[in-house]
Amino acid sequence: MKEKRCDKIRRRHVLIKALGIMSLALLMVNTVNAESFVYVTNADRDNVSVIDTATNKVIAKVQVGSNPLGIVATPDGKKVYVANFGSLDFPGNTVSVIDTATNTVTDTVTVGFFPYYGVTVSPDGRNIYVPNMGSGNVSVIDTATNKVTATVDVGYHPVGVAVSPDGKKVYVSNLDSGTVSVIDAATYTVIDTLNIVAPFWIDVAPNGKKVYVANCLNDTVSVIDTVTNKVTTMVVNDGIYPCGVIKVNPKGTEVYFSGIREGINETRWNKTAVYIVDTATNKVTGKVKVGSLFTEMVVSPDGAKVYTTGGKTVSIIDTATNNVTATVDVGDESFGIAFANFTASNITDQSTKTTSAKKMPAEFNLMIPIIMIVFYIQKRST
Repeated sequence: MKEKRCDKIRRRHVLIKALGIMSLALLMVNTVNAESFVYVTNADRDNVSVIDTATNKVIAKVQVGSNPLGIVATPDGKKVYVANFGSLDFPGNTVSVIDTATNTVTDTVTVGFFPYYGVTVSPDGRNIYVPNMGSGNVSVIDTATNKVTATVDVGYHPVGVAVSPDGKKVYVSNLDSGTVSVIDAATYTVIDTLNIVAPFWIDVAPNGKKVYVANCLNDTVSVIDTVTNKVTTMVVNDGIYPCGVIKVNPKGTEVYFSGIREGINETRWNKTAVYIVDTATNKVTGKVKVGSLFTEMVVSPDGAKVYTTGGKTVSIIDTATNNVTATVDVGDESFGIAFANFTASNITDQSTKTTSAKKMPAEFNLMIPIIMIVFYIQKRST
């Protein structure tokens, strides 16, 4: 009797251990499957490159509209919205909607003329804000229906858009008006207009207290207090013209912006770099040289990496060392860039034409050998 009881206890312990192994394995599968991808607009080819951040390889090319520039992914990573700028002869007025599960365009939304880089998404993922440079307004797209639900008149040549973390305010930089429009997201009305010389890209700090604006005609970055809407100026010096993109890291401790030394003379476009500002001191603390014709960048959600576009490549910066650790060749001129987090099992790699039969989930495939091991051990213990 004693031996039988010991055998039962031993078998129970074996089963508990096996179940623990199964649970750990399933957790590992789910962790591995949670992957991220970077989407890059290639304006000269009218397509979007999809980069797997695990391998830094282009896995897909998605055809969109004419001269795509701005791009943004929804927070859940299921959709990517691409602003098709068009050309002077054929002005663009559409936004392509990409389903990231299949990497195909599933919808096209008509907006204002010349939709620009600054297309962005509300924190809850419900609205896409599109600055229409040629129309002087912002289109609001409902992501559930892919319909324009509002059009807000702002200044002349709106180029950048940023949304407060609570989604209640939208900030729009109007390049030629020299203003930033503050929109109430509940009523879609402009509630304030702030004077800033040649504002270009714009971003909001994670805590929502400050808005950073890159100024195109001098060596300054404007800082807006979101409570008072008071504007202060951060002088970056060193002959740097922050005429380009500006991003705040997820912790709010650093601001990254593109700098063009000695102004925007055409011959100096290839001498661009990413400059790093400490938000506690508002001082430039570092500089990272990236690819030529640096146009856009995105910070990974964990803040560990910064991805920049320029020429036919995407440069990847390690924010711990402020060094470029990898360069991805996208094959075409790269412009806008967006970061999408979603489940790898939902991805269709369009770099291949093959399709496969319906398979059981990866978790089930992993469970089969574990179950067999459990029964084998149990059999040996009897």
